[in-house]
Amino acid sequence: MLDALGTGDRRLLEEGEGCLSLPGATMEGPRPDRAVVRGFDEEGEPLVIEGTGYFARCLEHETDHVNGHVYLDRLSGRDCKDALRQAAARRDGVFARRAARQQALTA
Repeated sequence: MLDALGTGDRRLLEEGEGCLSLPGATMEGPRPDRAVVRGFDEEGEPLVIEGTGYFARCLEHETDHVNGHVYLDRLSGRDCKDALRQAAARRDGVFARRAARQQALTA
């Protein structure tokens, strides 16, 4: 679970973000510069992970996935359409790189 931090405990950073759920698209978006995630490890023991900067963005991004969201949900309608256009335009290149990586791994 991601802790809700008060506005005095964080500031928003506007940076690029992408996702393997929509390969090829990268959009600028605000995320807090600090995140605290609480949960349990594989033995059921409490676990706290705190991140700042890019790692905080990653924690927030992955927590969104756990809650059923992708970063597109945080974008305006216009930016969301732009991200979808980016992904469509880069689709062939993304799949070609995936195929090349898979071939290299199996060679």
